[in-house]
Amino acid sequence: MAEDLLGGLLGGEPEGGEEEAPESRIAAEAFAAALAADHAKYDPGVARAAERFLDKQARLLDAQTAEIEEQRPLRLRHLENQSREAKLRRAGQRIRLAMQVFVGLALTVLGLGVLMMLQDAFNSRSVVVEAFKSPSALAGRGLTGDVVAENVLDALQKMQEATRIADKGMTTRGAWDSDVRIEVPETGVSIGEINRLLHERFGHDLHIGGELVQTATGDLALTVRGDGVPAATFTGEGGDLQKLTQRAAEYVYGRSQPSHFAAYLNNQGRLDDEAAFLAEAFPRAETDADRALLANIWGISYSGLSKEKLDLASSKFRLSMSFSKPRTPLWWRAWGNLVGSMSASQGEEAGWRESRAMLAAAAAAPASEQPDLLYVANTAQLTWDLPRLLAANLKDATLNGGAGTQMALDGPQIADVYALMHDPVRSARYIATSDPADPITKAEILLLQGYASLDRGDPASAVAPLEAFYREWLANNSVQYTYNDQPCFTALAYGLVGRLPEAEAIFKKIGPWSRCDAFHGDVLAHAGDVAGAERAWAEGTRAAPDLAPTPLHRGLFELGRGDLAAAEADTSLAAAKAPHWADPWKAWGDVLAREGRWKEALAKYDEALKYAPAWVELHQARDVAARHAG
Repeated sequence: MAEDLLGGLLGGEPEGGEEEAPESRIAAEAFAAALAADHAKYDPGVARAAERFLDKQARLLDAQTAEIEEQRPLRLRHLENQSREAKLRRAGQRIRLAMQVFVGLALTVLGLGVLMMLQDAFNSRSVVVEAFKSPSALAGRGLTGDVVAENVLDALQKMQEATRIADKGMTTRGAWDSDVRIEVPETGVSIGEINRLLHERFGHDLHIGGELVQTATGDLALTVRGDGVPAATFTGEGGDLQKLTQRAAEYVYGRSQPSHFAAYLNNQGRLDDEAAFLAEAFPRAETDADRALLANIWGISYSGLSKEKLDLASSKFRLSMSFSKPRTPLWWRAWGNLVGSMSASQGEEAGWRESRAMLAAAAAAPASEQPDLLYVANTAQLTWDLPRLLAANLKDATLNGGAGTQMALDGPQIADVYALMHDPVRSARYIATSDPADPITKAEILLLQGYASLDRGDPASAVAPLEAFYREWLANNSVQYTYNDQPCFTALAYGLVGRLPEAEAIFKKIGPWSRCDAFHGDVLAHAGDVAGAERAWAEGTRAAPDLAPTPLHRGLFELGRGDLAAAEADTSLAAAKAPHWADPWKAWGDVLAREGRWKEALAKYDEALKYAPAWVELHQARDVAARHAG
């Protein structure tokens, strides 16, 4: 009540004033009665005066209460109006806020769209084929400028799709590809036109155009030109438009993206064309990075041409390294290729020494500058590190739609490694998904059939597929490039079925590969010429003292004839030379098992399983050793 009285005195309106008037009146009357009673005892005049004063106050309070009651409906309506107005104001504020948010989002989306278009323009590296010019006489025959441009574009896109290379090049598109039919308000300009203008202003596109004319002799002459692509004219018979556009497209591809065109020629097996093109393209390279890339591809081209070109291949790989910064990806790539070419030209031991130098450099490099798995495939192959070789091929196979970047398809090579790791299930899976028309796939299918027959101890069944493989190998440079020493499997099958002259002819032709020397000894030992076998194995050891196949096969022969001490010495030596190859570990375990040293045999089998986890015979041998060792 004190707060209400103070409020009234200060001119404010107490909360709930219309409800408090009766209570005020009751309080005033009680106060008057008490005062009158108190003072009447002493002064009746004062009491009467007080009574009259309080009576007036009571009447005043009655009047105020009546007035409040009369105004109450009006106040309620006023409050309701104020509430509606407040709700309307809040609704209006929400609408304005929503509009502001909508406009903000719209501007953000528009800004992002513009930024994306700008980014796309700045990063654009496309070959844009414009419509060609064509006279009306040819247009009447359907040889319009658009038709010529579409043929050139189709040829470029097909070559690009058929190119297997690690780095991405320029994309190809028609000049009309980005003509999206969304109009910009009040301008009549399409989004596609704006996009095209941004590409022209900020992009790095290569625009190609030209004209098609008919010569006086009735032939067709197609001229192409573009940014940085000098004009060139190709002439052909009147009905040879497709051939003309193919030649024109190859010219454009070669001048605009020389490394990719060289890789395309390599992938197509056109190695002579590739070498000739690179001899012309290399002097035109403008940067050391371009020179390094072209020199590396040049070396690959020479590697596939013939054995006589292998030294040239090595020189090109060294040239590539000289133009590359040390410990960059291209430097490692060229070095890895050098390991492979030296193995083929100077012998596996030379390649092994080069691989040791490369691996030492890799170990000394900072983690961020070490070579990718892709570039250590040749070193892994030399040291029979089959798991690492498999990992390198599997990683490469993630590029270019699973085909990889190598001259040969990755699928057949992966299948081959799985077969050597005694995993026929995964080997079959990868060969089944490889291009059946590719010559490497065809050759690998024959090899796998031969491997399986030899593993079963059935050399007679191995002869037919391995003979067919050898014929493919003789006829195809790409097959020879991919399979250095695999023809020696054919020689092994010949020798095991008694066809020694044919076996000897292949061993002589293929030359000093460690696996071939190992097989040669096997063939001679099978024929009863133990002295000749020992000479073959000794020659293999002399030519490649740091490689494992020769001591492994000699150890297996010694195990077969019961010379366990010599067998243990050779199989343990092979395991030391190729610590990530399962075969020497299993052979060593077999020797120890023959001697009854089951716990030691079990340890060797467990080590072998790390590198050939799907090898059925290895699991069987381990189970036997575990039972005896337990």
